[in-house]
Amino acid sequence: MYYDYNMLKADIDREIRKYSFAEYHLIGKSVMERDIPCLRIGAGQRITLIAAAFHGLESLTAALAMRFAGDYSEHINNGNPFFGENAARLFLENTLYVLPMINPDGVDIAVNGIDPSEEAHRKIAGLVGICGFKGKWQANAKGVDLNHNYDAHWEAVKEKPSPSKYGGEYPESEPETRALVSFVRRVRPDILIALHSQGGEIYCDFEGYYPEGALETAEAMSRLSGYKVCMPVGSAAFGGCKDWFIREFDRPGFTVEVGHGQNPLPMSMLDDIYEENARLLLCAMAKRT
Repeated sequence: MYYDYNMLKADIDREIRKYSFAEYHLIGKSVMERDIPCLRIGAGQRITLIAAAFHGLESLTAALAMRFAGDYSEHINNGNPFFGENAARLFLENTLYVLPMINPDGVDIAVNGIDPSEEAHRKIAGLVGICGFKGKWQANAKGVDLNHNYDAHWEAVKEKPSPSKYGGEYPESEPETRALVSFVRRVRPDILIALHSQGGEIYCDFEGYYPEGALETAEAMSRLSGYKVCMPVGSAAFGGCKDWFIREFDRPGFTVEVGHGQNPLPMSMLDDIYEENARLLLCAMAKRT
């Protein structure tokens, strides 16, 4: 079983019904007019943003982000320590934004396959010419890789729509990318964490440049999670969300490659990787170094 858009909507509904302090926000729409949701938790001046499921095959990251939001809310509510951190104190110090599924269309295609009754699905089938999309699709519903569509030395890795690695006609060409960058420009987070899979790695530079405090925080996250602090290579080194964030804001931005294996990582892996990732997210929120 994999985590899809309908499962996400059900989890968000439970979160906002259970916790009065958890707020739902809509930051925009996908190509296929699906909502791109956001949860807001906290009352503090320090702003942390966690974004996930940029790629269709990485829906596990959305499930991870939602479990973290739910557990964080529960520990705020009951006052118990959350992996050693005081969640109630973090609530007062931080405003946490969780964007669990940046690419709802791509996740739906990767998890459930294409639906010939959908015009967008028929178009991409004609463009890329592959029969089976389930378990293969990373891009959005126009064949654009949403983690290569940001204005950070953007270039189209591939020349036309593709299951992955096509950066689009120009930076921020896609509604999902525009929704995220507009939201970030409005709330101006102190720290941004983009969750991807897989490899157990943390990236925190852009072309060898580290914003103030970024490397120290990444090393602290590494100690708690066992993930390695690395410099991305090849196509992973440009055009991504954290690259754009570092370039535009000169603030710490991180890509965390959760888990190990081959995408799509199964939902059965979530229990195994949850604690290491919850600890590193809390570390970033608490600004531990």
